[in-house]
Amino acid sequence: MKKLLLAALFASTMLIVPQKTNAQELSFGVFYSSLSPYGRWINNNAYGMCWQPVGVPTWWRPYTYGHWVWTDYGWTWVSNYPWGWATFHYGRWTYDPAYGWIWVPGYVWAPAWVEWRWGGGYAGWAPIPPGFHFRLDAVMGPEGDDFGVAIGGWTFIRANEMGLARYRFMQRREIPHFFGNTRNVTRFNFTARGVFSVGLSREQVERVARRRIETVNIYRSSDPGRERIEGNRIHIYSPAPFRPQIRNEQEVIQRERVIQRSYFRQGHPAPPDRIRGGREQVQPRNERDAPAVRPRGEVKARQREEVKPGKNKDAHEKAPQDRPRERKGPGRGR
Repeated sequence: MKKLLLAALFASTMLIVPQKTNAQELSFGVFYSSLSPYGRWINNNAYGMCWQPVGVPTWWRPYTYGHWVWTDYGWTWVSNYPWGWATFHYGRWTYDPAYGWIWVPGYVWAPAWVEWRWGGGYAGWAPIPPGFHFRLDAVMGPEGDDFGVAIGGWTFIRANEMGLARYRFMQRREIPHFFGNTRNVTRFNFTARGVFSVGLSREQVERVARRRIETVNIYRSSDPGRERIEGNRIHIYSPAPFRPQIRNEQEVIQRERVIQRSYFRQGHPAPPDRIRGGREQVQPRNERDAPAVRPRGEVKARQREEVKPGKNKDAHEKAPQDRPRERKGPGRGR
């Protein structure tokens, strides 16, 4: 009888042990096939193959169609686009004078690759440029007061709106004022458990908003699509685990750029190439939307011991349902 009980206990234990699955390798080919239906690939002189979304307004800039939630990784961007799982959690955005905002592939997941400004009752964010790379056990913050992102890349809201599902963006002409009256609070911890955005804390927002902001648990979805929230859960698609699989992202980026060149030599459709005189017409840009300066590039990091943030709760879920259609441009009230 004792042996039978032990056997039954062993069998029941085996049933509840999660099964290990082989994660899909994250590579340029994954991004190319996933993002091609939603935009076009461009050969940028500085960053290689980059992606540009189609069907977005002329005023558009990254991290404006969606909202923020608080997770174990810090403030996490919930995108309303079906391609947001890649472009707002991997890689970086930069402004190209000929094409506008373009996305540069990256290979480490983060809640959002943005820098933050805070103060005077306002919160602001802007996409971090491509020179900002993951390196294990590093802490990264701004050089001086910012990362070189121009005024045209910034978005500001009232601080008490953080954690809500809808925002009233400040008008573009007022952004220089808000920029000058806020301070940069960006800070990333790069650890073996993941990338943690710890610059703007939940407590700071709660004091201003005078309400409690609940933690939303991230669940990794196996089906691409728009991110969705169900109660205190957010389901985000990712072809690879949220935990970093590499120690230095810059080395992977350089390797993948070599693969990019060979990828298109093997008969894959070549993207428009303005450097070699491609014939595809460039989409006209509104000069008022163009940033005044280009990003400066590489940002230095200082080494420190790994922090111990909350655990990542990975799971597989079904494809999310469609979110409401896109709202009109910022600065006009929603």
